[in-house]
Amino acid sequence: MSKFRDKLFRRIVEYAYSVPLYHRKYKEAGVTPSDIKSIYDIVKLPFITKKDVIENFPDGIIPLGYNKNEAYIASTGGSSGKPVSLFTDFYTMSQSLLLSIREGISFGFNPRKVRFANIGTHLEGRIDYVFHKAVTENAQFFRKANSYLTMNAFDPMHEIVERLDTFKPDIIYTYPVTLQHIAYLKKKGYGPHINPKLLMVSGYSLDEYTKRYVEDAFGCRIVNLYQSVEGAGDIAFECFDGTWHVNYDFYHLEAIDENMELVDYDERGHVVLTRLFGRGTPFIRYTGMDDWVTLLPETRCNCGLFTPVLKNGVEGRVSAQIILPDGRVYPAASFAIISLVLNELKTYKVTRFQIIQNKIDDIEILLVIDDDLRDVGPSVDLIFQKIKEAYEKKCGPDVRITVKEVKEIKSPPGKPLPLVISKVKPEEGYKIIEV
Repeated sequence: MSKFRDKLFRRIVEYAYSVPLYHRKYKEAGVTPSDIKSIYDIVKLPFITKKDVIENFPDGIIPLGYNKNEAYIASTGGSSGKPVSLFTDFYTMSQSLLLSIREGISFGFNPRKVRFANIGTHLEGRIDYVFHKAVTENAQFFRKANSYLTMNAFDPMHEIVERLDTFKPDIIYTYPVTLQHIAYLKKKGYGPHINPKLLMVSGYSLDEYTKRYVEDAFGCRIVNLYQSVEGAGDIAFECFDGTWHVNYDFYHLEAIDENMELVDYDERGHVVLTRLFGRGTPFIRYTGMDDWVTLLPETRCNCGLFTPVLKNGVEGRVSAQIILPDGRVYPAASFAIISLVLNELKTYKVTRFQIIQNKIDDIEILLVIDDDLRDVGPSVDLIFQKIKEAYEKKCGPDVRITVKEVKEIKSPPGKPLPLVISKVKPEEGYKIIEV
């Protein structure tokens, strides 16, 4: 594997050297492809930021002479600012399809027969739309006809459920919040023929309460995928043992701190992505993905895989971090202790929740209550009290905690609902940390 990764890395660095952005950066750093012998030489290369990609679009992020007529432009959602647009092509996306096939087989599914429902952002220019047009519509050579369903996650939920009920998928892939909506309607008696064997989610953190809620509704397992537009595929996936395996024959991951310094294994940092395959826009030491991770080296899992691991999975967006007055910093996933409270109370009464940091010392927790279960199990007042106490204990006396019921929590237009929103500017948090 090491020799294979070294070969891929040398090849992708040589490819990137023909891309104006990378060529200029590497020249400034005094490095050429001949200086790269193995993946360990990656530290010789400069980081590439989101700003670099945005400012050099279009011609600066593809090789000279690259045929744009045979390529596709895909854009990120811009959840942390201006979206990134990049070039991809059939060759790149079809390679990433191999990852999905391999993962499906590892979960016990025949990729030629499985009925797969993809509920994503199928809007023109977004990667779900581009991938479907370029690959899945032309991939009938390995899949039975009519075994793949695509839907937009922002269509009316009852329409989504009706189409799923008719399609009868074996696997459903979507955002956590979308799956929770479907699970809620399933619990209300809708979609009697929606009986998947596996659920997959990506895009935002999946908290333990939502996981338990969804698995109870469908009676099957739910696993996480770690994807990005820049990665062009599944960077990592969660096995049935709960381990997040990095597809390290396709990707190389690093983690850095706020000073752009590499952190050691088993330390939380900001993910840095290197994609070892593909054409179009390369991504080598790319820092623009805005995710918290804790990397572990190659680890033997009970499932039989031996790979690098994302300890605790992807812990949320860096831009969604909570910074407390005493300087403590929490990624979204580790701040969703509301899940622990709801699991302890053994209730499914809360259908949605969201944590909003309005100010450095002001946190608001919104809950949507299932009216059909309002008088079943622990009271709403007790739930509010326990959640408030848990966050007061975690945050300390200098933070005001407000827990309130709302009728609904709306997602941003064209985006899934974030678990945590922080209105605190990063520079405000950094000042506190420095003090």
